[in-house]
Amino acid sequence: MLRHYRALHENKEETGASPSHATRKQELDEALVSMIVKDTQPFTVVDDVGFRAFVSKLDPNYVIPTRQALKAMVEAKYELAKEKAKAKMETVVAVSLTSDMWTSINMDAYLAVTCHFVGENTKLSSVLVFSKAGEVVSK
Repeated sequence: MLRHYRALHENKEETGASPSHATRKQELDEALVSMIVKDTQPFTVVDDVGFRAFVSKLDPNYVIPTRQALKAMVEAKYELAKEKAKAKMETVVAVSLTSDMWTSINMDAYLAVTCHFVGENTKLSSVLVFSKAGEVVSK
C-alpha cells in the first residue's frame, strides 16, 4: 500500500521530499530502461520476485515501475533515439547502405539495414534501421 502511495500519490511539496529524490528516481528509471534495452529483457522482469528483492536491497525507497509504465518509458526512449537519428541523417549529403538478412531458430525472417555516412567533423557515423518480417521500424 505504501509503495502504491509513493509511486502514484506522493507529492514533493506535501512530503517535503528533496528535488534530488525525484532526480534519483529518474536516474534509476533511466538505468532500468537501459538495462531492459541492452540486455533484451522482457518487461515482466519488474514482476520477478528475485529482481524486486535485489532492487529493494540496493535502494529500499525506489518504487519499481509497472510493466506498463516500463513499456511506455522504453517506447519514449525509442522515439527519442529515432528522432535523434533522423536529425543526424538530415544533415548529410551522401550515405552508404549495408544490409544483412537471417532467419531465427523460430523461422522468423530478419533484415537489418545500416546507413553509414560522414558526419560533423568528418566523423564516420552509422544508423541502424531494423525490420522484422517486413515490419518497418524506422522511416
